[in-house]
Amino acid sequence: MRLLLLIVISTLSLHIFFPNQTKALSCAELKEPIIDNYDMAVVGTVLNVKNDIVQKGFTWTKETKKYVLLQVEKSWKSEVASQIIFEADFTWGYNFEKNKKYYVYLHENNENYYNSPCSPVMAVNSSDDYPNITEKPFTPNEEVNLSSKMWFKYDKDLDLVFLLFGIAALCFFVWKRRANKK
Repeated sequence: MRLLLLIVISTLSLHIFFPNQTKALSCAELKEPIIDNYDMAVVGTVLNVKNDIVQKGFTWTKETKKYVLLQVEKSWKSEVASQIIFEADFTWGYNFEKNKKYYVYLHENNENYYNSPCSPVMAVNSSDDYPNITEKPFTPNEEVNLSSKMWFKYDKDLDLVFLLFGIAALCFFVWKRRANKK
């Protein structure tokens, strides 16, 4: 009986101290023209798609984020560089594929771009395959190469590896100090 009580208390404690994160999705109807609901729209070819595990602190919940590197051909409402990296929702976001062209609506915050799971994304086959927008499109304002930034996006959890490496380095350091004292 005590074992059963211990298991129940332990399980409840774990759920309280380490809760599971869940998210609900509810998309509101967008008013026309759709571009007015976003900071910008871009057309471009996907160069790379990577997932990245993000964790605040050492014991907090980990969240997987999807990052998309896009070679921009045109943009509306805002000028951007020739390449941008935007964050798409990992769970409900659009499934972007490399070397395919898309028309994407984005939000911007301090030159960080976000594609919400409710924003429309369209695969584009030709130069005039996207919605008619009355505004004049911008061409990229500067030539950049952001592919090196995508290298740092990594979807494996390396916390345990870094911890074990740190412990091994500490043991090696202690062993070397003791060897030098003799």
